[in-house]
Amino acid sequence: MSVPNTIVKIVNKHGQIEDFDLSRIVRSINSAIVDVHGKNLGISEHRALKYAKSVAARVYREYYELEWIKTQFIAQYVSYDPAERHRRMQDAFISVRMTFVLLEKFRDQIGAQKVQDAADRLKAFIRAELDIAQVDPKFTEGLFPRLNEEVRAAMAEFLAARVQQMAAQKIPPSVLCPTREYVQDTIEKELKDLGEIEIAEGYMIYREGRRKIHSGDISELQFTRDGIPRDHVRRTLEWNIDNECDSVFGLNDWILGRNGRDIRDLVQMCEQRFREDILDTAQRIVDLKGVLQVVIIAGPSCSNKTTTTVIIGQELKRVNLRFKQLNVDDYFFDLENQPKDEFGDYDFEMPEAIDMALLNRHLEDLLAGKEVQKPKYNFKKGGRDGFEPFHLEPGEIILIDCLHGLYRQLTAAVPQNRKFRIYIESMNVVRNAFGAWTRWADVRMMKRMIRDARHRGYSTEQTLAHWPYVRKGELKHIIPYIFSTDSVINAGLPYELAVLKFSLKDILPGLDFVHRLRVEGRLDPYVRGIRTHSLLNTVLELSNSDIIPNTSPIREFIGGSIYMIPHND
Repeated sequence: MSVPNTIVKIVNKHGQIEDFDLSRIVRSINSAIVDVHGKNLGISEHRALKYAKSVAARVYREYYELEWIKTQFIAQYVSYDPAERHRRMQDAFISVRMTFVLLEKFRDQIGAQKVQDAADRLKAFIRAELDIAQVDPKFTEGLFPRLNEEVRAAMAEFLAARVQQMAAQKIPPSVLCPTREYVQDTIEKELKDLGEIEIAEGYMIYREGRRKIHSGDISELQFTRDGIPRDHVRRTLEWNIDNECDSVFGLNDWILGRNGRDIRDLVQMCEQRFREDILDTAQRIVDLKGVLQVVIIAGPSCSNKTTTTVIIGQELKRVNLRFKQLNVDDYFFDLENQPKDEFGDYDFEMPEAIDMALLNRHLEDLLAGKEVQKPKYNFKKGGRDGFEPFHLEPGEIILIDCLHGLYRQLTAAVPQNRKFRIYIESMNVVRNAFGAWTRWADVRMMKRMIRDARHRGYSTEQTLAHWPYVRKGELKHIIPYIFSTDSVINAGLPYELAVLKFSLKDILPGLDFVHRLRVEGRLDPYVRGIRTHSLLNTVLELSNSDIIPNTSPIREFIGGSIYMIPHND
């Protein structure tokens, strides 16, 4: 086939080639827009059409546009160490695209002649294409340019061999045409690159929810369109309104002591509400005594899972229901085995970053009464620090605190009716200075900045830049399962915004760094960075941490908790 001049065909989920239908992308994006911004059909459809066309143009560029592909291929090729280049580039997506487009362009030149019979012409053709490619000057300038004559020759040899190899084989559909999965991935990326972070996240939730329905992981009734447990949010908002802390202005009044308010009273009330949520869940677990073998506490990053897990364990002990906590973070693969993304960041926010095979073997053995050798993970080192024996006493329940605890494959060895699943989220239902609701994910990101800086060897700049991958993992593997859980706990404390401001005042990424993210094209962390600065600029800080109980979930991040927080030592 000749290289098309637009997207004509795609590969569907069954691996078959079918006509490309732009209207399907329009409908998907429009659905996400409506979920995020509400119904305004004419406007949302107009925006969706504009974005869909942008997606189609990007898919075409990345699949078929030789000039763009050449530039990307050369940049990636020279970025690797010379000894590693061919191994790293062998199966890279950009190499496959470069090979295919070169092959089809060359076939157009030679007509009926076989590629294998025109080896010299092929090498000359490829070298000519490389020589006219638009290359960043940083690769060709200086005393020791990374793209010199020797590198160009090696690159041409590498590509010529790959083109000949592809010409001798039957080309699979996924090389001929973009796959449905690739188009969907591109929708997410393009929306984010256009600055439409919320719409991109809405699309991701919808996409993953539908996928999990098709796979049987959740039912239609368990599908959450926007990831918001509305009953819990409504109750939280009513509580915040009743206690005059539903906005940053109300919170500031508490901190200033206006109208007879005392911030210590708000702190105590917030802590009591959190404790009542936990007690309700603990009682439901007690009611299933004798049936349950595993209790899972899951939720997005820095939603106070660890403190909640400890407190639930304490409550269960009071009624002689014994447990043993299994920290799934210890089952991470070593950092050196984690892949890097296009920006060089580690993407270990997916369930696949966990050694699920080992975890399930251990769960199976533990429930059978056997002892296992549990790994110990060192986050600062990025790898395991040996192993330690772990076993259950008769009648003990395994208590799991895990980011991806709701992901079914993570605990596949345990029957569903033997598991009690708890979802925890920091639902800070508080309006900012402009009347919009604060983003729970932004608040959790601030907590993670503090935790990473204090205990995990990462700067707050690294945390901000990496956050899009955290959110991607949450939206794909946590949020879609919300309504399949047995209980929801809100660990958000309205007053914690003031605590976070005080804790971050010397380490929050500066605006210079945030604006540099925009220059680099990293709009997702840029938008979050700007939003965080805007929020904290309107919140008064709470500097007196002595008024915060040592049992508070916020202590998990600012320090001073009476509970042992794994990896915070």
